[in-house]
Amino acid sequence: MNSNNYHRIKKMRNAVVRAVSALTITLAAPNSFAMNNSEMNPLTAMIAPALASTSYQTLSFRTLRLYIPGKKPPQDVMEFNGKSVEVMGFMAALTQLEDIDEFVLASSPPMNCFCHPPLRVNEVIFVQMKKGKLTQYKGGVVRVRGKLTVNTTVTDEFADIMYTIECDEVI
Repeated sequence: MNSNNYHRIKKMRNAVVRAVSALTITLAAPNSFAMNNSEMNPLTAMIAPALASTSYQTLSFRTLRLYIPGKKPPQDVMEFNGKSVEVMGFMAALTQLEDIDEFVLASSPPMNCFCHPPLRVNEVIFVQMKKGKLTQYKGGVVRVRGKLTVNTTVTDEFADIMYTIECDEVI
């Protein structure tokens, strides 16, 4: 590597380190000092609003499977009750493919019953769009964002709904 390339790479590395450091300070303690976008490194100014506006906690079906029907919901699940969450899964439309106001989010893609083991009640989430919002059917993996409600009185794993999300958006 020649000297010019070495110095150019070192300069770029230092700029990235400064940007990440500034971003960390900005997000960790945004009120500790005044810093507007014009005072930030351009990279930090571009990334900070996107990261700061993320108010959804990531939740996985692996965590949701911890709640066994008929038993007390574990703390790992209950800490998400009433919180804004983002869950990835597969959309299963209930009645239509356009202008959907409710659907099921499943941990695996919808298949026919001959090739796929049935999903358990703790592997599906009933999703209701917020009042006035609709979505379209999306194949493949989707991200659902909204407020999670955990049903703590599940008595029948074939008839009760364990999880419901009041959905803000489907991505």
